[in-house]
Amino acid sequence: MKILGHRGIPVLYKENTLPSLLEPFYLGADGIETDVRLTKDNVPVLIHDDSLMNFCGVDVKVRDLSLAELKRYKSNGESVPTLEEFLKLAPKGKCLNIEIKEYEAAELAISMCTTLYDGGLIFSSFNHSLISELKVKYTSLRFGYLFDEGHAKLSDEEIFSLFEQNTYSAHLPVVGLSYFPERFLKIIKELKRRNVKIVVWTVNDRKDIEKIWGYVDYIITDDVRLFL
Repeated sequence: MKILGHRGIPVLYKENTLPSLLEPFYLGADGIETDVRLTKDNVPVLIHDDSLMNFCGVDVKVRDLSLAELKRYKSNGESVPTLEEFLKLAPKGKCLNIEIKEYEAAELAISMCTTLYDGGLIFSSFNHSLISELKVKYTSLRFGYLFDEGHAKLSDEEIFSLFEQNTYSAHLPVVGLSYFPERFLKIIKELKRRNVKIVVWTVNDRKDIEKIWGYVDYIITDDVRLFL
């Protein structure tokens, strides 16, 4: 089982800042999960939300700012990092789970990651159409489908159909185990039978996944120290 820091280690540093993203490696984690979207001048940057409200309390869209303008906004002295900045600092041989937040960011993120990073890469997204498109185009790369409450209405058959070819991983919310325990376990068992890697997010207590511990390949957590 591999342990990935959720946007780094947000219990210690502001999420998705360089200190947050790099600290899990120093602590011995297997990797991190982070989010990529684009600035107005099409630079891939690492931030979860589409605005800066959560980052620094300013209600301005990332997509409406050039990189130079974005860098003027700080949270505890830290600016939103570019994907390139992070990739050049990330230790080699680790696992980076890159969540693609915008369709337009996909190609640039993939190109930059495969060019600059020497290690494991998983590209995931809640946009299932995007992942379906990318996994056909880039057959040698690892892609995963992200699921949340918005996908609860999908039938089991619809979920399984996504994994019929060239899909590395399924990224499932740990809260699903509380709401739909029997279905959650059924889906995991079937995906494992198909050799799909199981990624569970965001796990912040060992007890949350006791029932499925043996099925999980990756844990995404706000505090990697809980599992190391």
